[in-house]
Amino acid sequence: MKTLQGKIAVVTGASRGAGRGIAYELGSTGATVYVTGRSVNGSTTDNRPETIEETAAGVTSRGGKGIAIRCDHTSENDVRQLFSQIERENGRIDILVNSVFGGSESTLPSGEGRLFWQRPLEHWDAMMVAGPQAYLLTARYAAPLMKKHRQGLIVNITFFMKDRVAGNLYYDLAMNAINRMTLVMAKELKEFNVSAVAVCPGWMRTERVIDSGYGPEDGTTETTAYVGRAVTALALDPLVTEISGEAIMVAELARKYGFTDVDGTQPLPFEG
Repeated sequence: MKTLQGKIAVVTGASRGAGRGIAYELGSTGATVYVTGRSVNGSTTDNRPETIEETAAGVTSRGGKGIAIRCDHTSENDVRQLFSQIERENGRIDILVNSVFGGSESTLPSGEGRLFWQRPLEHWDAMMVAGPQAYLLTARYAAPLMKKHRQGLIVNITFFMKDRVAGNLYYDLAMNAINRMTLVMAKELKEFNVSAVAVCPGWMRTERVIDSGYGPEDGTTETTAYVGRAVTALALDPLVTEISGEAIMVAELARKYGFTDVDGTQPLPFEG
C-alpha cells in the first residue's frame, strides 16, 4: 500500500470541516501535517469548540505527525511566519491544501435578503478575502518551497455547479475565482513539476451541519473523510500532472481512484 510517509503537508482552515477531514486522511497515510487556523485552545472562532490542537492530535493518532500552528491566512505576516518555520524545520513542503473560508461565519451581518443588492459588503469581504485572496497569499509562500525541489501539489478546496449559479452572487464569484486561479497556477507551475487541482466536495456532514440538522432535500451527503480521501488519492498519484489545472468533484475522483466514503458508498455529486 502506498503511503505519504516522509511527506510534508499543510492544511489550512483545519480546525474543523473539510480541513479537519483532509488532515486526518493525510495523517492516516503517514504524512506530517501542519494544521493551521485561528481556533486554538482557549480562543476559538465562530462560536465553535473545535481547535487546531484537536485536529493535530487526531492526525498523530492516525499514524501521521500533526503539528498545530495558529495562522490567520488573511494576514501576510502570519503566513510568512508559518512558511519560514516550515522551511527551517523541513526545507520544503510537498502538499498544500487551501481550505479556509470566512463566508459561512455566524458573526456576519444577515443583511436585508438573499439578493446581491440586499447583502452587506461584509459578505463580499468574508468570501473573497477569507477565500480566494487567502488561497493566493498562502500559495505565494508555499510555491517557492515546492519550486526549489521541483515537486509539489496544491489543492484548492472549492465549489462549482456546471451551467448553474453556486449559491449566490458573492459565493459564486469567490468559488469561480478559486477555480480560475487553480488553472493559472497550474500553467505557471508546470515547468517546475508542481501541480494544482481544485477539488469540489458535495454536501458534507461537517460539525456545523450535524449540529444544525440541516441537509439537502434528496438526503445525499458525505463525510469530510470523503474529500480527505480525494486529496490523499491525488497526493499519491504519480500522474497527477495530467489533471493539473482542473476543477473536479470529489465524486468524480472517487470513481477515478476507486475510494469510498467511510460507509463504503460513493455519494453522487451534489446537484443543488
